[in-house]
Amino acid sequence: MGEFQWLLEKISELTWSSTVLDFNPSYKSHAELFCEHREDLTSEGFNNKTHYLIPFGIKKDQKNALPNVFFPMFETVSSYNSLIKNYASSGEAITLLQQRITEYYKYIYLPADIDFIEYTKIEGKTIQALLGQKLDTIVRAFIKREDVRTINSQLNEFLGSISEKLEVYEYRKPAQKQNLVNQSHLTEKVIEAFFESKVLNRKDGRERTPVGDLSSGEKRQALVDVAKAFLLANAAPSHQQIILAIDEPELSLHVSSCFGQFEKLREIAESRIQILITTHWYGFMPIISNGVAVYCPKNDQPPLLLDLRCFREDIKKLRSDTRGELPVELELKGINDLVQSIIASITTSAYKWIICEGSADRIYLSHYIKSPGLFIVPVSGSPAVKKIYNYLYLALEDARDDIKGKVFCLIDTDKKFESFDGKDSLAGIQIRRIKNDEDSFRTALLKTSDNNASPPTVIEDTLSPTSFISAIDSFRSHKLYGELIAQLPEKLTSENNEWPSGFALNLNFTDRRAMEHLFEADGFKVKFALRYTELDDPSKKPEWIREIEAFLATTKAKPPKPNKRTSEQANKRTQR
Repeated sequence: MGEFQWLLEKISELTWSSTVLDFNPSYKSHAELFCEHREDLTSEGFNNKTHYLIPFGIKKDQKNALPNVFFPMFETVSSYNSLIKNYASSGEAITLLQQRITEYYKYIYLPADIDFIEYTKIEGKTIQALLGQKLDTIVRAFIKREDVRTINSQLNEFLGSISEKLEVYEYRKPAQKQNLVNQSHLTEKVIEAFFESKVLNRKDGRERTPVGDLSSGEKRQALVDVAKAFLLANAAPSHQQIILAIDEPELSLHVSSCFGQFEKLREIAESRIQILITTHWYGFMPIISNGVAVYCPKNDQPPLLLDLRCFREDIKKLRSDTRGELPVELELKGINDLVQSIIASITTSAYKWIICEGSADRIYLSHYIKSPGLFIVPVSGSPAVKKIYNYLYLALEDARDDIKGKVFCLIDTDKKFESFDGKDSLAGIQIRRIKNDEDSFRTALLKTSDNNASPPTVIEDTLSPTSFISAIDSFRSHKLYGELIAQLPEKLTSENNEWPSGFALNLNFTDRRAMEHLFEADGFKVKFALRYTELDDPSKKPEWIREIEAFLATTKAKPPKPNKRTSEQANKRTQR
């Protein structure tokens, strides 16, 4: 173990310190990309003291050969090559390194051309990987060793009795040693006999449809549904990191279903499972607030790395760096794909959407509003909310009778108030601005055409004051936020629990500034929202929340499942 630890540290040390000039010139472009990526890691707080950095790969020299460990590109670095060759002769340390890495990561890959029947078999490798346990281990547990011994003993007696009758003949294995039945044999046969005929079916009331009979899009949905169900129900061991890779989860899906498909993947990712996706659906970009996207242009330009936490800022920088050439289409495609999904869902079914500014807003809205068929989508700021509303309005202005669902767009009243000139409602679609009213001491939902912008109001100003104070107090000893909270009054109090928090706390100018700085601290808004929703009673809803519920409740019909005909109509409408 000591030698292994020493080798690991040496490899990591060389990986952290190697420069572009250390590599073979033929690898220059790759070496430059690696060093740039390593600098990004360093800027995020990773370094040789906190993390090992190990280049690692496996390759097959022949199709049916066992994979060999290799260190691509780094084998051209003389110090690396010398280190690896000194230990490759015995192979023990390298093999142990490979074993530890493969034990830590469980990689599950779902290709675009997957065989759905094979994929959904319980005895298949993929389902067992998703389940987190092997089926033979489960079956073997109830096959007792004494039963195996009894079977062998009685079968041997039977075979002996046959041989006695045959006199000069006997049944035996051609090899010297006779095989006995063991647990593995029985396990294999039990699994084969019991599970071979079992086919995954989708339940629709009393009807059952084999997954092989579903449409291509429905099969794609089943693919993610099964993965989500097993992965979320079976937590991975603490020592193991699951990586789920999916090619084009939107493949063959009707446009109205793309958002829901990516919502499932977001839920999987939020359960601390790493997700890798290849996709042509850009609608995820405005709504995913964590992760990285790699955009591969069609021309000879290199791939573009976008931080989804601030992808609009990244796009602006790339536009500036490339003098407007790249990427022209990214943000536009993201908004367009999302809008198409919304339009298709509300014109073919009675789905409901709330489009809000940020992740914290979504947490509060999800806390108070529970409704089947409701999607609550944060899109990173009021400009994006307004843009989506405008697109919806323009697309559906002449098709009002086709709207079956509802879309409610919600924005804050910002300090730098900007009027919104567009019409603020359409049948089934509405945009409103939250603002605390100083005359009535309540939160109002104003039309965007209303110029009343004082006082500025964010969603945290509209909450229950008692739950707000309890949530703030729970962070007073926090190592990151404690110092900022110390600048607030030692004991926050509410003047009137019926007022929204922005009025009830009655903070002076200095305390309001301190509160603003606290909520501007990195990560605090979301952490506070999560804590608030843990402490607050969701049945005690603010009045403005009830107004949104009332708007969403007045739908034309119950959400039916889109059939082939309505799907085709929706496709024509969104293309038009």
